[in-house]
Amino acid sequence: MQSRNLKKVIIAGLLLVIFIFLYTSYWYMVKCEGEWQGIPFESKSVFNLAEIRKGLESNVDYMAGVLGPRNYVHYAQLQRCKEWIRQRWKSEGYTVNEQTFFIEGKEYTNLEIEFPGRTAPSEIIIVSAQYDTLPDSPGANNNASGMAILLQLSRLLRNYTPDRTLRLVAFTTEEDPFFGTEMMGSYLYAKRSRQLGENILVMLSLDALGIYKEEPNSQRLPFPFSLFYPNRGNFLAFIGNLHSRKYLKESTMGFKKGSSFPVKAGAVPEWAKGAGWSDHSSFWKFGYPAIMITDTGGFRSPYHTTKDDTMEKLNFDAMSRIVVGMYSAIVELTKKQ
Repeated sequence: MQSRNLKKVIIAGLLLVIFIFLYTSYWYMVKCEGEWQGIPFESKSVFNLAEIRKGLESNVDYMAGVLGPRNYVHYAQLQRCKEWIRQRWKSEGYTVNEQTFFIEGKEYTNLEIEFPGRTAPSEIIIVSAQYDTLPDSPGANNNASGMAILLQLSRLLRNYTPDRTLRLVAFTTEEDPFFGTEMMGSYLYAKRSRQLGENILVMLSLDALGIYKEEPNSQRLPFPFSLFYPNRGNFLAFIGNLHSRKYLKESTMGFKKGSSFPVKAGAVPEWAKGAGWSDHSSFWKFGYPAIMITDTGGFRSPYHTTKDDTMEKLNFDAMSRIVVGMYSAIVELTKKQ
């Protein structure tokens, strides 16, 4: 009898331990959105959403429509895109820094503008997007959408003086055949930052931000994430590794101060399917907190990597609101607490 009771106690104890582990994992990985209550900037007419939308449409039309595929195969278009971004930033009064490297005799360039921090200049926040595409894709969503939003942010931030140093970076060679290799522009950038001992608090990668759907089952996530997140593809996702949870809370809280557009956050293991599908994964490799901000790409859009990734599929009203939210998130992250 005592042996049977002891066995029951052991089983109950094991079940309790498993329950505590699962609940703690759920809380840490899924419940990581920052909370904020109030009236967001977008409701106060602080920003002209119609003007932002017009700028986004123009940017995507040039990258995905005029230039089309931009990569090692369509190298001339890639170079034209690089020069177009550089001239855009120069025309806004920015000094454009370059990181140039060579692959098989061809020149590739990361572009960067910097807002020096006023009170904590050694603490760095990076917001990025990549401007290259897959070989045969015009890349409207992947990733003219992210690059267009980055360009709108640089326009809105033109007179901004942060407490911490802010960098906006346009990366190249993010897509195949370079993805996951040491030839990614973001890998070379993060490697250099680590060698220089730079204190990058967090890096945010804007990658595929244009597809939003209200239909049921328009969002398809792998198990077990499909258990915890909506099956409607109407939200913006903030995805970080376990090391980045603090900044998931801060960045989503900041976003909510700017916009009420739906957001979801997840702190996931780096090996989880899709978790590292952008430039943020390069920063993970060097121990920096980093977050991908995305519409979830191929988990939502069947056109994500194809020649059909075209401009008319994008929701520019949603993207305009995301610009305002990201502006507010940047202000939150670059503010010295």
